[in-house]
Amino acid sequence: MHDRHSPMETFLELMHVRFACKSFTSEPLGSAQIRMILEAGRLSPTSFGLEGWRFHVVTDPAMRKDLAAACFAQESVASAAVNIIITALRAESYAPYGAFVAQRGIRFPGTLEAFIDDYVGYHQFLQESGRIECWSRSQCYIAAANMMNAAATEGIQSCAIEGFKEEEVIKVLGIDAHVWQVGLVIPFGLPAEPVRPKIREPLEHLVEYH
Repeated sequence: MHDRHSPMETFLELMHVRFACKSFTSEPLGSAQIRMILEAGRLSPTSFGLEGWRFHVVTDPAMRKDLAAACFAQESVASAAVNIIITALRAESYAPYGAFVAQRGIRFPGTLEAFIDDYVGYHQFLQESGRIECWSRSQCYIAAANMMNAAATEGIQSCAIEGFKEEEVIKVLGIDAHVWQVGLVIPFGLPAEPVRPKIREPLEHLVEYH
């Protein structure tokens, strides 16, 4: 009888081989692979289910060159077959009685009024503490982690990049800086370097049970 790994064991094994890849081959990714990565992002959770993000897929070589320049000429951006930039809405879009919240809120069970009644207090808390845009941007990391782990199931590596000139990335994407902020730039592709072993602290150094 063969030993079979549980889904959790398989997932953790996958995490051991995912690494921050700095150099990619020139081989393109298939459209189905790109869509799978994007679907992992789409299915990711967000606060109040608002999905205040947009996934920008850059495959055009000229655009990639400009994007790399906006990211301090990092090789991972320049060499990747695909760069996915996750942008997050700015504070104004999250107004409780605005069009965006209405469009998102109406999708859930119950009435839109009940959704807004539940949301408005949290929005006020975020607003009073000056955290709306930080809260919005932090959602990007949830999608990014799921995208990168999903990509690794196909042998596709990635690298989460925060080193970029935001105004230049916004210009490359042609989006409105009054509406959107840049969360992360994530290159994806087949690695041109070997998998690096994980360097992590032992679990007992990181966990406290209460």
